[in-house]
Amino acid sequence: MYKTEHEIMSQYQALTRTYEYFMSKMPEIEEFARNHKFNSMTFIGAGSGYCVCRSGETSAKVRLGIPANAIPAGDLMLNFPHYEKIIRDTLLVAPSRSGSTSEVINAVKRAKDEYGVSCISICAKEGSEISHLADLNLEIPWAFDESVCQTRTVTNFYAANLLLIGIFAKDSKLLDEIRECVEAGEDYINNYTETLREIGQDNKWEKVVVLADSELQGIASEGALAFKEIARIPSSSYHLLDVRHGPMVLIDDKTLVIMACSPFGYEYQKGLIADIKKKGAQVVTVGKQNAAELGSDVHITVSDYDNYGVMGIPFIFVPQALAYFKAVSEGINPDLPEGLDPWIKL
Repeated sequence: MYKTEHEIMSQYQALTRTYEYFMSKMPEIEEFARNHKFNSMTFIGAGSGYCVCRSGETSAKVRLGIPANAIPAGDLMLNFPHYEKIIRDTLLVAPSRSGSTSEVINAVKRAKDEYGVSCISICAKEGSEISHLADLNLEIPWAFDESVCQTRTVTNFYAANLLLIGIFAKDSKLLDEIRECVEAGEDYINNYTETLREIGQDNKWEKVVVLADSELQGIASEGALAFKEIARIPSSSYHLLDVRHGPMVLIDDKTLVIMACSPFGYEYQKGLIADIKKKGAQVVTVGKQNAAELGSDVHITVSDYDNYGVMGIPFIFVPQALAYFKAVSEGINPDLPEGLDPWIKL
């Protein structure tokens, strides 16, 4: 078994520990919120970490009702003066697999040195460099991916951001739904692995478009990145209805479209699926809706969560698994993408 397969298929075991860890840290997180005043939240990360940050930005906006931003750590490091008004009086949240990526470390150091901002790090390694910089360090080493491409780690980071914001917001319903989602995860993976394996082994599709809205858009961009890194095929990510504004011209009978269905605007989504299928693309949908009514080729059913963001946890498994099965079917080693390193030291 490749490491990538093990990490994808074992992610709910790690998510169980991450949920329990955050619940045990709740008093410390609540005390941090009382003692550290901030006017906004700024999520910074690199690569897959930045994709997760984009979802965190939206979660903070819609759940806390405060300004929030996601900035690639390399962008912030290179163009720090440009972001002065954003960084001043913000709370930095820095998810990092290694805790030693140069762009993240340098950006956090400068923000703390020049503006004295507070920082929460979420790291998949213990005792890392970011751990010593952060005012609150949350360590989830059981989520660490040994393979180059991140899968289990990003799913846990996505859940960690939701848990952190849920604790800040004192949103017990959100926290309960995350727990319910994690508890259902093993059955969910068992129910859909073979279906996804069959789609992944289909040689008809040669490129991928991943569609999602709101909190799921960031994690969907990570799903698109997984196809590039793991399966080495072209991929992109867009908001649902925005795909009509230009990207639709590149969708054809060689395209696989993966769509995270919104709980709202059902008829518009049915129309979008029909338009995509007219272009000859294969459509895989993920959502609470009735499979027969959507009109997609394959539907992956998830529970009906009141908090739409929770759906991002089961959703990301779909592109991860498809990318892995596609790589294996093409004779590609998913653990060792050429030209990529697990993390970057400048």
